[in-house]
Amino acid sequence: MHPGFMKTMLASVCASDTYILIAAIAAAAVFCTILAALRKQKTDPAQDRSNRLALLYSLFTTAITIFPLLGMFGTVRALIGLDLSGDMSLVQENFFAALTSTAWGIVFAIIFKICNAFIAPAVERLTEQPAEPKQVSLKKSRKS
Repeated sequence: MHPGFMKTMLASVCASDTYILIAAIAAAAVFCTILAALRKQKTDPAQDRSNRLALLYSLFTTAITIFPLLGMFGTVRALIGLDLSGDMSLVQENFFAALTSTAWGIVFAIIFKICNAFIAPAVERLTEQPAEPKQVSLKKSRKS
């Protein structure tokens, strides 16, 4: 591995691949919200939060599938900017930007897919449970 590889990768996610970083932060926020909802569900099962939890989980799993697409978008964007008739150092720079976009898309997809593996069973169990019916009293109240 090239000695400055990680430094260059980190610089690219903060410069040219910022949209991937923003998507990763948003996915992490949704993941944390799901974890908080799961904890709340365990401590207070009477509250029906399954619809909100299902929506958040759907957003999270969609974000996982979007990361490789964002990486491919960055790759295409950088390759379109290639000018093969000019300076070869610029060609190398744009080509490296294309590869880092793809790499970050894959890295974040893998990280959040692993996170998904930890929460998927609990979310599925809670969202598939039928809602408990509310008890209705059949006794008439007496008015004095």
